[in-house]
Amino acid sequence: MSTVITSLLGLGIFLYGMHLLVVGLNAIASDTTRKILSRSTRSPINSVLTGTGITAILQSSSMVSLIVLAFASSGMIPLFNAVGVILGANLGTTFTGWVVATIGFKMNLEAIALPCFGLSALLFVFSKEGSRRRALLQVFMGFGLLIFGLDQMKNAVADLPSILDAELIKGLNPITFALIGILMTAVIQSSSAMTMIALTSLHSGLIDLYSAAALIIGADLGTTSTTLLGSLKGSSIMKQLALSHCIYNVVVDGFAFLVMLPLLPFALEYLGINDPLYGLVLFHSSFNFVGLLLFLPFLKQYSKWLSGFFLTKASVVTEFIHKTPKTVTPAALNAIDKETKSLIYRCLLLNLRNLKIDPKNAINLDALPESLSQSEAPHRSFEEAYRDVKEIEGEIRHYCSSLAGPDLTPENKQVINALLDSTRDAVYSCKTLKDIRQDLVEFRHPKLGANFDTSQHYQSPITQIYSGLFSLLTQEHRPHYLAKVVSEASQKNEALHQDLHDEIILHMDKLSEALGQDKLSSDERDDAATLLNTNREIWLSNLNIIDSVNTYCKTS
Repeated sequence: MSTVITSLLGLGIFLYGMHLLVVGLNAIASDTTRKILSRSTRSPINSVLTGTGITAILQSSSMVSLIVLAFASSGMIPLFNAVGVILGANLGTTFTGWVVATIGFKMNLEAIALPCFGLSALLFVFSKEGSRRRALLQVFMGFGLLIFGLDQMKNAVADLPSILDAELIKGLNPITFALIGILMTAVIQSSSAMTMIALTSLHSGLIDLYSAAALIIGADLGTTSTTLLGSLKGSSIMKQLALSHCIYNVVVDGFAFLVMLPLLPFALEYLGINDPLYGLVLFHSSFNFVGLLLFLPFLKQYSKWLSGFFLTKASVVTEFIHKTPKTVTPAALNAIDKETKSLIYRCLLLNLRNLKIDPKNAINLDALPESLSQSEAPHRSFEEAYRDVKEIEGEIRHYCSSLAGPDLTPENKQVINALLDSTRDAVYSCKTLKDIRQDLVEFRHPKLGANFDTSQHYQSPITQIYSGLFSLLTQEHRPHYLAKVVSEASQKNEALHQDLHDEIILHMDKLSEALGQDKLSSDERDDAATLLNTNREIWLSNLNIIDSVNTYCKTS
């Protein structure tokens, strides 16, 4: 019983050490990792190599998968490249076996573990919280605990052959060992820990190479449980990636079990490998590598097929942030940026609709996302469209307020605040016109004389203003072009406001002169006041939408 307890304690120490290792590496290399993932996944081969390399370094396929899921959900990388990274991570995680086989059973672990953990822990206590040095010490603490736990596990398992009936264990067939590997990996949620268990059991003589290989195959399949569980409440693309991982592992592990496992003794004899530990880790890496070779040529077709699953109707509220985890800051920032831009588009369209200006004259509708075109369908009322705008603004603010993490830098917070300012100005521009909807009718059909038509004055300048703003959102431009367009739009807005104000005052003066000041009715005076107020609100709405686009373009 003490042997079993020691084994479990060693496993617990190993898992916690790996947790510290991953947390420390994430704090140190999170930005670098995410930049590499976003820049190095432009082709299937690069995606696979990136997934393999980063997972081999970070030793956490779960963390890499989380980042990839977030990036794919926010649209930063396409589905087929995200699939490539996850498949590459499968190969990268086999690096654990090589480390354990080389260091874990060839060196005095206790001589390494305690000084590594003890010295790191001592320095950790006196390090500054949140510093890079503290994260680095956390990595060494994790490494020390990891190899200490491995040593405890190795020593405990070494006694099991004398306690257990070896014949009973040897009598288990490979399918049973594979099922054990699946179940144990699903429970402990770590294929690396399962690899360590298989290697220590093999090293102690508890199981033979053939059984350990079956255990490893089961662990490889069991690791898909993490991705499957993580995608249950996720977006469609998360479910598609989880499905890709599951199908890939079922095919590859099935091939390994049915084809490669029976040939394992002959392959090792041919290669001249006598050490069963190296034979096991070579087998683990080999069938994952063979799987990549089988899938890589058809990665785009495979991804296209996967994209047909778990399709849902597009959200009428948010398009990006609802399917992007908040735990990966770069992906979250990208989603907020895209959601803000989409919201500005909606506000531009809604304002043009309110002003009875044909959007085709101001905006290239073909350049708009299809979802926005649908949102502005004729059957949708103005109230429904405005409700969506308000809900999106609320969702963006809620999403931003719940962002947190060690990699959320002051610069990130400045970007978030600027994007929030942009959304606020855009929505306020819509609200300003919404509040004077009835007055706008009067503005288009005033009662101050048959020859007075204010719509003739504002439609052309506003069309020009919106056309310039739309060009900023849809075309690549330099800062001086942004400044020029914003300046011109502001000047047009000021000129329009002054011209309409002067025109209303002039018409009132003419009406007073014709009828006599004392003969102007209170209704006519009220109409003039309404027109002046509506003119000011149009100016304010234009001012806010200009500020919104300017802030967004400066931030993005």
